[in-house]
Amino acid sequence: MSDNLYYLLTLLPSLPNLGEPLAPEDAIAKIREESDEKLLLLADLLECENEIENCASHYYVQGSRDFVVNLSERLPEKFCEVFATYASRDEADWLTAVYAAWFELLLEIGDATGSGLLKEWARWEYSLRTRLRIERLRVTGRLPADPDSIVPEFMNELYEQPDNQHIVEFTRTFSEPMKAEKYLDQTRIDFLRQAVAQFSFTVDELVAYMLELRIHLRYARLSPEKGRKLLEEVTRL
Repeated sequence: MSDNLYYLLTLLPSLPNLGEPLAPEDAIAKIREESDEKLLLLADLLECENEIENCASHYYVQGSRDFVVNLSERLPEKFCEVFATYASRDEADWLTAVYAAWFELLLEIGDATGSGLLKEWARWEYSLRTRLRIERLRVTGRLPADPDSIVPEFMNELYEQPDNQHIVEFTRTFSEPMKAEKYLDQTRIDFLRQAVAQFSFTVDELVAYMLELRIHLRYARLSPEKGRKLLEEVTRL
């Protein structure tokens, strides 16, 4: 990991409140200028989530069968092979598989970079998404008799993580899906900001910054109309 964390973290623009405009500086470009291989891989992996969303939107929702995947050459072959199965799987099955592979890789990168926060966040976030998925399946009457069957093997520690069920239950109070999604994203931001002290100049602070940045970038590039349609897709895992 880069030895220049102090200077890098002081150069990165402050992140706004959720929904406010982002600063014009390209924070990801500044991070990539460090040329640290582990940092570059982490940036590629986080940006890969955009490609998962693009594939779900273009290939499945819009039916664009000529969709071309654009993945970083730094991403492991095993992950790329899972990603490439979109052409032979139905949508729900592919989203479940590719996100499981994505989160598993995040855990591995957490080990490689020495970021305990990245590993903690990956478990916390996957736990939250899984509980949300279970709730949606329950509401639609499609929940398997054994809910544990939809939890990937690498997430065997799911129920040892902090209980996110209260977050899921609070989302039921929202009548509009986008308001519920904004609440979930604010909860994610609160988790990251509480997990690491500002100006600690550690790898975990940089990881927290990058994880929060992806949330703000998502809001910056989505219109409400596209957001509603995409929300239905990506929240399936």
